[in-house]
Amino acid sequence: MPPGPHGRVRSPWRGTIPGVIPAVRRTLLAMGWLLVIVVLALGGAGIVAQWSHPPGTSARAELTWQGDRDVAPSLDAAQVNLQAIAGQVDRLAVLARGALAAMTADDQGPFTAALTEGGDTARSIQSASAALRVDLLALPGGRAADSIGYGGNLLGRRAAMLTALESTEGLASSWARLTAGSVKVSDLIARLTDHDLTVAAAAAEGRAADYEAALATLARAAGMLDDATAIRDQLANATDVSTLDAWLSRNRRYDAALVTLYSALRDSGGIVNDTVREAYREESAARAVLPPDTRGLVLIVADIGRGGLNQAVIAIEQARGRLNLALQALVPVEGAAP
Repeated sequence: MPPGPHGRVRSPWRGTIPGVIPAVRRTLLAMGWLLVIVVLALGGAGIVAQWSHPPGTSARAELTWQGDRDVAPSLDAAQVNLQAIAGQVDRLAVLARGALAAMTADDQGPFTAALTEGGDTARSIQSASAALRVDLLALPGGRAADSIGYGGNLLGRRAAMLTALESTEGLASSWARLTAGSVKVSDLIARLTDHDLTVAAAAAEGRAADYEAALATLARAAGMLDDATAIRDQLANATDVSTLDAWLSRNRRYDAALVTLYSALRDSGGIVNDTVREAYREESAARAVLPPDTRGLVLIVADIGRGGLNQAVIAIEQARGRLNLALQALVPVEGAAP
């Protein structure tokens, strides 16, 4: 800036419009305050965004990390135990179907073995489920305040496992019904089968003209029908026994016809007279309405099954399905058996 005529430097603002400098200052000051307001607003928005995610969600996992870390191993162990229970339920379902399939078999060994193993398995399921329920209820998640210190995923796993355990309730009673009904039906089938074999033996003795022996054998066969009728009376309160009644009625008629025939032959000394001829006609008529094979026994079992046995098997299968679905919804535990 050149000096003035007297050697002094001239100010650049000399001669400018008065009030410009204060206006500039006010403008710069306003811009500064605006910048401060914008920064504060952005910072406040960040704080609000942070607090909009409550504890227990994945957005604020750091707030529940310590609690989740402490409880997760216990939940993993509980899930492994639940998987073991599911395996036992699977086995129980197999045994239930096997028991029904083996009920009419000549060899009752597999049937008895299935019932015995099934009883042990059902009791084991009941005991293991009760113990696991106690363990799960002792973990956090039963109070509303637990959602602050523990993550939602963790609390959801606990709730899902407790729900899954509800599927095992009643399995022991279902198996008890299956066992009680199966034993009765097995005993019934055994009596009816033994009766058929005994009557066949009596007929062989009659053809050999050993009428006294045939009549004694038929008396034993009648006792078997009496035993079958007693079982029938026990089942009548819970199932349809109409097919069984028809089977018993036809066999009693045939047994009575044989008794009459062999008694007549014994009294006549084996000579065919009018009494013997009439006995032969009744024996032929009674034999004509007998079931041709064991299909009648299968129908009897089917009728009784509708009264409770199949329902017990269905209850076990339904529990098995619900338990497996619940396990599929849970995250697999590392190192656990599938």
